[in-house]
Amino acid sequence: MGTAMDMLRLVPRGGPAILNVSVTNHCNATCDFCNFAHDKGFVTDRRFMDADRFPEALRVMHEQAQVRFVTFMGGEPLLHKRILEMSRVARDMGVQPTLVTNGWLLPQRLEALAEAGLTTLFISVDSEDAAKHESNRGLKGVVERIRGAARRLSALGVAPVASVAMTRLIGDYAALGRFLRELGFEAVTFSYPRKAALGSSSLVYSEESTLVDMGRDELLRAFDGAEAMRAIIPVQNPRAGMEDMRRRLTGEGERYVCHAGYKYFYLDWNHELWRCEDWSSSMGPVFDFTPEKFVRDGCQACSTDCYRDASLMLHLPVAIGDAFAALREGRPAAAFRAVADGRAWGSLRAVMEQGKRIRSLAGAG
Repeated sequence: MGTAMDMLRLVPRGGPAILNVSVTNHCNATCDFCNFAHDKGFVTDRRFMDADRFPEALRVMHEQAQVRFVTFMGGEPLLHKRILEMSRVARDMGVQPTLVTNGWLLPQRLEALAEAGLTTLFISVDSEDAAKHESNRGLKGVVERIRGAARRLSALGVAPVASVAMTRLIGDYAALGRFLRELGFEAVTFSYPRKAALGSSSLVYSEESTLVDMGRDELLRAFDGAEAMRAIIPVQNPRAGMEDMRRRLTGEGERYVCHAGYKYFYLDWNHELWRCEDWSSSMGPVFDFTPEKFVRDGCQACSTDCYRDASLMLHLPVAIGDAFAALREGRPAAAFRAVADGRAWGSLRAVMEQGKRIRSLAGAG
C-alpha cells in the first residue's frame, strides 16, 4: 500500500500517477450507451488480460511512471477469473486498487475484494428509477444486489461509490441523490455522456444511443442538477472540474489541461498502453514504456471525466514537480511561475474539497 512517505518522495517528480486497466472486453450487461454491451455485436472476440504478465506490466508503470493508483475496469472486471489475484498484486506493490462494476457479481465477492486491498468500489447506477436502471442494464434484480452489497461494503471498510453516467435516464437529480443514499452509497461520481467514438480499444461510448445525444442546454441543466446534489450526497467530481465543463459548453474554454500520458494512463486487455481511452495511437506495449514516452501537450480535446477531473487535482503536484525541475536547471523565475499559477491553487482547493475521497482511495480510511 502506498505510504505517505512514498507520496512525499514523488512530489519532486510531479506526484503519483494513475492507471486505468481494462482487464476484459467482455460484459454481462446490455447498456444502451456503451458498446461493450454483449448484445450489440461489437465484441466478437472476448479477451481477458493475461494475469501472469500483469505483475510485470504494473511493475514497469510503478517504476517508470510513478503509478500508485490502479482502477480495474472492463467490460465487467469481475468476469475476470483472476481479478482478486491482480488486485493483491497491486496492493503488495504499493499501488492502491479500485474497481468499477455493474454489481451483478458482487454479493459473493465482497469479503474477498476487501481482503484483496480495495478501499473504494465504484458501482454503476443509471437512474433514480430502479426499473429504468435494470432495463438499461439487462440485469433484472441487480438493484437489490447493489443494495445488499453497498451496506455490507461499509462494514468491511470499503467505501461504496455510485458511478453514474450523465444521460437521459436521469429525470430528477435530487431524486437520484435520495435513491443513492437509500441504497447505501457514501458518494457519487458522474461520468459525462459520450457519443463520439473513442480512438483506443475502449468501447465506452455509443454513436447510436439517444440517451447520450444531448445538446448544450440539456447538458448545462444536467450539470446544474449534479451540482445541486451536493446538498444530498457527496459528489466526487470537483466543483472546478464541473465549472470547466460548463465553460467548454458555453465556448469560454477550459482553464485546466489534461495530464493523460504523463500522470494518467489506459492499459487494455492486450497489455497495450495508451495515454487515454480517447487517443487514436497507442504508446506501445506497456513492457516497453520509459519516461521518454511521457506526453505533455496541454490537451483539452475531450471531456472524459476521470482523466480531466484527476488531472485537475494533480495540477498542484505537477506544478511543484515542474518547479523542482526548473530549480535543478538553475531557472528560479520559471520555478516561481510554476507554483504561482492560479490553476495550481485551484487544484489545491479541489484536493481539500475531496479530502475524504483521497484518503479512502489511498487506503487511509
